[in-house]
Amino acid sequence: MKPLLYDVKSLLKNSIFVKEIKTASLNDQFHFHNAYEIALILKGSGRRVVGDSVDVFSGGDLVMIGPNIPHANYSDKENHDKKASPYIYSIVIYFQPDWFTEQHMSTPEFSAIRSLLTKLNRGIKINDGETHARVVKLMQKLKNTGGVDALIDLFSILNVVSKSNEYSFLASPRYAAGREEGTIKKLHEVYKYVMEHFTEDIQLDEVASIVHMSTSSFCRYFKRKTQKTFIQFVNEIRIGYASELLIDESLDIAQVCYQCGFNNFTSFNKNFKRFTQKTPSEYRTALAQMP
Repeated sequence: MKPLLYDVKSLLKNSIFVKEIKTASLNDQFHFHNAYEIALILKGSGRRVVGDSVDVFSGGDLVMIGPNIPHANYSDKENHDKKASPYIYSIVIYFQPDWFTEQHMSTPEFSAIRSLLTKLNRGIKINDGETHARVVKLMQKLKNTGGVDALIDLFSILNVVSKSNEYSFLASPRYAAGREEGTIKKLHEVYKYVMEHFTEDIQLDEVASIVHMSTSSFCRYFKRKTQKTFIQFVNEIRIGYASELLIDESLDIAQVCYQCGFNNFTSFNKNFKRFTQKTPSEYRTALAQMP
């Protein structure tokens, strides 16, 4: 299983795309979107992987995720009966804030929302509280509206969250890559290639050729735009996937190492601890202790 680009932009004919999910279980492929996402779990429980973080979710879980962050959701299979009514019920809103002009976004009035959109490069979880209650109410309203009313509801959600501190970050700061307007298409091509091939041996010159650059120019460009080296980025994606694989206790750690793209066990352990502050075995133990 490899992460895929889910092209949400093609569905955004009216600026916003709302999806209701009713299913017996969730078993996502590791994927990323080219749009912003707000996801509310109304019913069900399981584990969520966002970048290099793994967390549990249950009814009421509410997250906001920016473009290009690899993520997946897995429901607790032992807690539901496939013959019963759908165990997982969620509302997901996808959007691109392209109705805001650059002139709007640069004004002081929009500074809080501009800051929020930057924070979504790591993904956030809205904690229980007043903000959570207000956003849930607005999401329930938005899914039944359309046109300008839907835009107003979405703007209200962004406004409410931008003025709140009732949230926690999901992915580590290493996932907060800069995504300027003029570079997003080029980075998309690189991200897409890495997401499709990170379990394999990736050749730097081949990646550079995708964006029509020399190897040295590409390395400088990538570091300047993302604040990390290309190798660091690839290793982060591999470690994020390893975090997902470690949930499956039928796989030993050596199998996880090679399935996520590392060909050296020592390098895998070193990188895993660098990105998660735990060894793979310590990480798996922590997962097992989650309620």
